[in-house]
Amino acid sequence: MMCLTRISNGIIGALETSFYRIGQVVAGHPVATILLSIVTCGLCGIGLRNFEETRDDAKLWVPQYSRIIPEKKWVNENFPEETRITSFLITSDNVLSTSSVNAILDIYLKSKEFTVTDGHSLETMCLKLGSSCRISSILELWSFNETIIRSLTSQEILETVNNVPAFSPVYGMNFDISHILGGISRDENQLINGAKATSMVWILDKQEKVQFDDEGYGAVNADTSLLIAGFSIVFVFVIVVLGRVSMVEHKLYVSLAGILSIGLAIVFAYGIAMLFGVMYGPVHALMPFLLLGIGVDDMFIIVEEWRNLTKEEQKLQLKERIARALKHSGVSVTVTSVTDIVAFGIGATTVIPGLSAFCIYAAIGIFALYVLVATFFVAVLTLDEKRIEQSRDGLVPCYVHKNYTPNRCSQKNFCQLFLHKVFCPILMKLPVKIAVLLVTCVLVAVNCWSFTLMKQDFDLYNYIPTDSYARGYVKATNMFFPSAGDHVAVYCDTMNYFHNKPLLEEMDRRIREDPHVLNGSVAFWFTAFTQWLKNTPNLNIRAQLGADSYPLSEEIFHGLVLTFISQPEGMAFAHMLKFNTGKTPPRIRASFIPLKHTRQTSSAEKINAMESLRRVLDGTKFPDGKCFSYGFTYLNNETNKILQEELYRNLALAGACIFVVTLVLIANLWTSLLVFSCVVGTVVDVIGTLQFMEVTIDNASSILIILCVGLAVDYSAHIGHTFMTISGSKDDRAKVTLVKIGPAVINGGFSTFLAFVLLADSNSYGFVLFFRVFMSVVVFGLFHGLVYLPVILSFIGPAPYESASESEWKDSNEPEVASASPSSNMMTMVQYKANGEACVVTKTDQNGKAIKENDIELTGSPWISAKHLYSHQSTPLLADSIHSHVDRCITLVERTQHVSSV
Repeated sequence: MMCLTRISNGIIGALETSFYRIGQVVAGHPVATILLSIVTCGLCGIGLRNFEETRDDAKLWVPQYSRIIPEKKWVNENFPEETRITSFLITSDNVLSTSSVNAILDIYLKSKEFTVTDGHSLETMCLKLGSSCRISSILELWSFNETIIRSLTSQEILETVNNVPAFSPVYGMNFDISHILGGISRDENQLINGAKATSMVWILDKQEKVQFDDEGYGAVNADTSLLIAGFSIVFVFVIVVLGRVSMVEHKLYVSLAGILSIGLAIVFAYGIAMLFGVMYGPVHALMPFLLLGIGVDDMFIIVEEWRNLTKEEQKLQLKERIARALKHSGVSVTVTSVTDIVAFGIGATTVIPGLSAFCIYAAIGIFALYVLVATFFVAVLTLDEKRIEQSRDGLVPCYVHKNYTPNRCSQKNFCQLFLHKVFCPILMKLPVKIAVLLVTCVLVAVNCWSFTLMKQDFDLYNYIPTDSYARGYVKATNMFFPSAGDHVAVYCDTMNYFHNKPLLEEMDRRIREDPHVLNGSVAFWFTAFTQWLKNTPNLNIRAQLGADSYPLSEEIFHGLVLTFISQPEGMAFAHMLKFNTGKTPPRIRASFIPLKHTRQTSSAEKINAMESLRRVLDGTKFPDGKCFSYGFTYLNNETNKILQEELYRNLALAGACIFVVTLVLIANLWTSLLVFSCVVGTVVDVIGTLQFMEVTIDNASSILIILCVGLAVDYSAHIGHTFMTISGSKDDRAKVTLVKIGPAVINGGFSTFLAFVLLADSNSYGFVLFFRVFMSVVVFGLFHGLVYLPVILSFIGPAPYESASESEWKDSNEPEVASASPSSNMMTMVQYKANGEACVVTKTDQNGKAIKENDIELTGSPWISAKHLYSHQSTPLLADSIHSHVDRCITLVERTQHVSSV
């Protein structure tokens, strides 16, 4: 313990000395500091020339060792996305009535008349199969013939629907009525007698720009104005908190400098990261929010310490005052900044590239902000204080207010007064302390249980705006087509398709038998081709077949495949094949098989479905090639496979590193453990609360949860560090800590809340998620930092630093303690006992005559309880720590033989 104490004193002393010197340099050369900061960040910003936003999900969210990375690359090279789907969902009491079928026909005819300003129409934009646009609809049953459809009766419609051909009469592809009709009702003979919904799908060339995802982006763009408004509110709040309500002492330009320092940190971080090729993704838009929460908090800490300078310190020269304010606040800012940097540094080791890149940007940004707050912001604060000393106007500095005297009201810190007069006296009552500990335990226990229920599930439906027609579409689709799941495909590379017939047929059979593959959704060109060969009446073709109706040679096989895809029965499969045209006839070099999974209700089930199909394909061993499954949703599945594990890993490693860094910087094991308990409690409470709000673990929530670790440190670390810098009884130290640093912590938390409060009613799930996470962090962070931590410190807090000082704030229930002066009736002496065993605390009168003398037991007597002993060098001695720190008492007395009460 003695060794740890010496290390503690050494670390804190070194940090305080460093910040004291930095303060002197900055205050001595404020203009040069400002210019140097701007120039440095500007030079680093040159890296922004390399700006390029990455939107490829495979590069952002999928581990680069995953098998899907080379598979996706192969698909993009061989089957680049050339089409897109536009679909209608038509609902009615019965879509099979004559009026409904005619209405569907009207929609079809209207779509053919559709034109846009650049001259495009459905005919020019659709995917053509022969001369016809590829449109999936119930109207296929009547070949889209308007005359026939208009003349249909209800009975004829039902007869056609109940006698559906196996293949579409228009396109020759598999036709399953259950994929077209939803909410089907049947009679006692299991014949269809009605349906509630039907789908109509257009397959278009990928040339237009509007996408389904634009519904989500549109909501984000619409709500960006709310975010800007939130930042404006924060800016106004910062002006109010940092300054005072007077023409001279309001700090408009200091507040602007604070916001500018965040902007400079962003330029620095983006420039450095992009210079070294770290990718930038959509999630990096969160950076300003993170730096706003951390940066504003640091500014509040510095300004609060500036205001907390003692009356004697306030009489010093400005340069000295700035140095002392930074000396007091620098360690606290260092604790939070370094822990945040380490937390995000750990996050950068994740295997998820997008998350790793974000953490790198965040770590660099926090480092830059840490330096800028201690230099650029302090330099502006110095210039502003010079202006105030000269009574210059806060808005127009060239105007000097003559005989300026601030009004009394403007000089009051109402938050500090509330903490001192109301909050602290109530909080420090024993029944309240016990209640706080009980509430904390219950909160953590309940949220810990909720934490265990947190599901890992990414659902794109959540990110569709609540007021969007697309959300209604998805909801109706899930209702009327509950069995249809994700679209995927099986891709096969170059192989000898002719010789691999048995393996291809076996693979097709196993795919169709997979319980996670939707019945009737598999459209295998090879199966359709062999079926066509068996049924073709063409004698020339049959002459090229063997007894098993299969081509006699490989050359014949490839020639007949080309013939097949030129026929009505095979046109729909043409885009599923790629040929090597360097040979005659061209050989198949790649192919794919479209299919659908059954609907899966969770990420775990989707992963299971993906792995099930992969096992089928991996189990089919082709001698000269391979087949694999791929779909866009597989990218999310690959991320979800490791997302929860990565999140918990990052939380655990970040927590461990935060504890180590906190221990090194706070330099006290017990305080570090208590601060760490606050961080853990806050994170558990946040995640548990999010689970109650039905938030699941996905890409966005994972990043926000890691952010909350960094923010959670701030609230408790400031309190823990400040507690160690104050002498007195534990209760008094807890009270003074809250009064001294509490306003800055409250203001920092409240400013973070204000930035997001307008997003509470957003139509964008992403923004609502921001609000929920940051609101939870602020609420639980402030609770653990301002309520739980002071209470637990008042019970089991450790002794203060050797350099600790007494605050001028006194408990409202205590009588004022007079300073030692010639008019004092009594004074308290601390003397070193000759035998070196203890300190002697002696109460004397004005003439030095001993009135009462005791050894250490005097700690609890009324006249010495909760009072602090000071030397003429402002070296404090805690009366209630004499019991356990006799050696420290002796050291102090050796250094100064006379310690008088204040």
